[in-house]
Amino acid sequence: MTEIPKLMLKPQRDGYNFSLARSVTSTETIVGLPRERKDSVGKVHRPNVTYKCTRAQWQYFLKFMRAYEGLPFLAYLLLDDIDHQWYECRIVGDSLPVSTLGDQIFTVQLSLVAKPIKYDVEADLTFLEIYKMTDGQVERYFNLLAKLVNEDLPDALGGL
Repeated sequence: MTEIPKLMLKPQRDGYNFSLARSVTSTETIVGLPRERKDSVGKVHRPNVTYKCTRAQWQYFLKFMRAYEGLPFLAYLLLDDIDHQWYECRIVGDSLPVSTLGDQIFTVQLSLVAKPIKYDVEADLTFLEIYKMTDGQVERYFNLLAKLVNEDLPDALGGL
């Protein structure tokens, strides 16, 4: 199996937006809440990203696009987690809007589809319980847990 190439550029915060995939279909009702049901697996997120490139980055971008045109690639994105991660992506659309600031700065906008990360529902449910228990102070909970394991417990054992 060949390795998926990584686009080694980070998108700008300005011009960054996305739609998260949902695997449910909603059916409106005459009164009350809509009915929802699972309808598929594998729907993709739809990020729109902007890359602002120096001359060297622009040269890299052009060569990357030519070398891997029409193939999936990895992009460093912030989608369905609180930290950036590498997502398998493809470009959608038949053109890439580009603007320049003289011959030094190039800005390109990409419309992508990105495969969601794999998640563990049990871990999600555990996180939800911790959030509820701590009234949203999740970081404090984990910091206290780390202190217990790394400092208090070794001190209590007294070097046994």
